[in-house]
Amino acid sequence: MIRRIAALLAAAAAVALGAHYGTPSAGGDVMLAQTAPEKAKVLVQDNFFEPRSTQIREDGRVTWSWRGMNRHNIAFTKVPEGASRKGARTRTDGRWKRTFHKPGVYRYVCRLFAGMRGTVTVRRAQPPQ
Repeated sequence: MIRRIAALLAAAAAVALGAHYGTPSAGGDVMLAQTAPEKAKVLVQDNFFEPRSTQIREDGRVTWSWRGMNRHNIAFTKVPEGASRKGARTRTDGRWKRTFHKPGVYRYVCRLFAGMRGTVTVRRAQPPQ
């Protein structure tokens, strides 16, 4: 029962966020988003990413910062068609930045720890008015 309620709440939140940020169109493209930031930060903690999901606008940049004792890497497992799968090498500290040029959903994992995954959603830039 609790799992069902949690699933319903998650679905309602996804609908609400989709209405606010824009949702994928039938063709798979991501619609415009007026509130997506240009930059985002993700902490690479001991066996999890924080936040697990983030959003940026087209041509925005995400910076991953290693915090913790374990070694981690970033490997992109799903990217929009034509986008790069380039990820970060295995390390225990430091930072890695990536600029995202193609709108869509980018899924990534740490190949060293099962279940350690995250997403970057890139929103299409608003055309000049």
